[in-house]
Amino acid sequence: MEKQSAKKARTAPVKGGPVNEPQQQEEDESAGSYTIEAEALRCDICFKPFGEQIFMCKNGHPACGSCCLIMDRMCFCTEPIGDIRCRALEKVLASMTRPCTYVTYGCHQTVTYTERRRHEEACRYAPYHCPFEGCTYYGLLLYNHIQDLHASGSDDDEAAVVVRCNRRSAVTLEKTMPFRVLLHRDGASMFLLLNGGDVLAGRSLSLVCMGPRPTGNAEVKYKMEVKKRNDPEALVLWSSGAAPFVRRLKDFQARGFLFVPNSYWDSSDSVSVTVHLTDGW
Repeated sequence: MEKQSAKKARTAPVKGGPVNEPQQQEEDESAGSYTIEAEALRCDICFKPFGEQIFMCKNGHPACGSCCLIMDRMCFCTEPIGDIRCRALEKVLASMTRPCTYVTYGCHQTVTYTERRRHEEACRYAPYHCPFEGCTYYGLLLYNHIQDLHASGSDDDEAAVVVRCNRRSAVTLEKTMPFRVLLHRDGASMFLLLNGGDVLAGRSLSLVCMGPRPTGNAEVKYKMEVKKRNDPEALVLWSSGAAPFVRRLKDFQARGFLFVPNSYWDSSDSVSVTVHLTDGW
């Protein structure tokens, strides 16, 4: 009996049948999409999404640049970290794209994974949270919302102060008020004069902006002055800086503030603050 060959006989492709089938399967596989857990794209130290630059130790443990400094350039596996870039992971993240988070609010831009946070921090379509406690408003028309519902000066809300000029406004702030609102006459921008109350023997005042950034994403710089009433000999307290842009007041921590000691507050526990908007406005 004749032994059958162990090798499979080669056959010519049938006319009209599938040609180069393995290559076709390869193309189909490369055209497919994959899913990945968000935790895999976050730093194991700070648990935040990776940025554009990722470093790794000799054992391959990745970390963002800021965490390398926090760990004194020593990985948790005791190997040095901060000199070797994790190029492969950087390339993967740079090639990942997705629509802006605020696509439902009108932004149709597609951004890469690494530029997403930077884009969304400045996205003109990002909605705002109403700063008044108990109010659940969340949307793009915060200026109109506050002007219509919170600027009446009712017992429940601190009255908003409408700024009548472009650059200068005097505001009376009481110790019990967490903030005062300054509505700019452009009909879109507003500022919050925050009463921190988190320092001994006084209050910490700071300014933030809630509204669209100026053209070119320029900074909004300001100068804040406080004078002691009925005492022309007292020093004028002042501070200056760039007002940070925020979309929600909750959990915001001011990096800089003007300290106003208790002696500057009058008998009714109030103080007059003058806010000058300067460069970038």
